[in-house]
Amino acid sequence: MSIYPKGWQAATIPQDSESSDEINLGRECDYLEIQMPTLISCTIKLQVAEKTGGTFRDLGDKITTNTGTHNYHDVFRLGGWQFIKVVSSVTQTGSDKLIRVRGMRD
Repeated sequence: MSIYPKGWQAATIPQDSESSDEINLGRECDYLEIQMPTLISCTIKLQVAEKTGGTFRDLGDKITTNTGTHNYHDVFRLGGWQFIKVVSSVTQTGSDKLIRVRGMRD
């Protein structure tokens, strides 16, 4: 079985929004690999839920990273969550922001 349950997925933050739609990683994942395009300077965090359509909550302080006017790639400790959202601290204007994510298992 692959360490990447579903491969790369789009976690797009629509123009004039701060959050992506819910992403189903396919199963519980230990880590999240994330590729971000150029964004309006902001802080990015993850929100997680126990089930699809569930209540989304912030995933700790350690998942936050500052972004800016450059492309950015990182791996975050996800800790066994399957349903996520990518959330910006600032409304992303100008165009949709295509953020790519994929869950990983140990």
